[in-house]
Amino acid sequence: MKLWDKGYKLNEFVERFTVGEDYLLDERLLPYDITATKAHAKVLRRAGIFSDEELRMVEEALDELLREFEKGNVKIRPQDEDCHTVIENFLTDKLGEVGEKIHTGRSRNDQVLTALRLYYKDVLSQIEKKIEELIEEIENFSEKYGKVRFAGITHTRKAMPTDFKTWSGALIDAL
Repeated sequence: MKLWDKGYKLNEFVERFTVGEDYLLDERLLPYDITATKAHAKVLRRAGIFSDEELRMVEEALDELLREFEKGNVKIRPQDEDCHTVIENFLTDKLGEVGEKIHTGRSRNDQVLTALRLYYKDVLSQIEKKIEELIEEIENFSEKYGKVRFAGITHTRKAMPTDFKTWSGALIDAL
């Protein structure tokens, strides 16, 4: 079920055009939106919207959804609208009225920004690890070939002699 269904049929061409490939990004965002939804559920418990038991039910259902996603059993389809709809529909199908409460006090814009920030944080962490691995490889290269001399280049012309240790050190400093 689409959350934004107003009871009339949309033009399929227009819907395909506006959806584009957004659902593919939403599939990458699903785990992050699940994390944010779990945090939001805790806030709803503190606000008295969820009881302790309802919070436990929501957290368990979200854990189940994440496990199913990681197994490849959950896919975001163009007709799903987005990962937020998939989560909300899953909770509502599984928990009924308890699942419907998850959207309380929460805007779609907040959901999108939170999921994106968590995603970016994770991806940047992965990039940082790759840069650290690259630096280690450059240092290994420098250990092995650091004394090899060659003509430096400046302004596309040969310049002062240098060696791979100097060159690789400059490369590491640039990273």
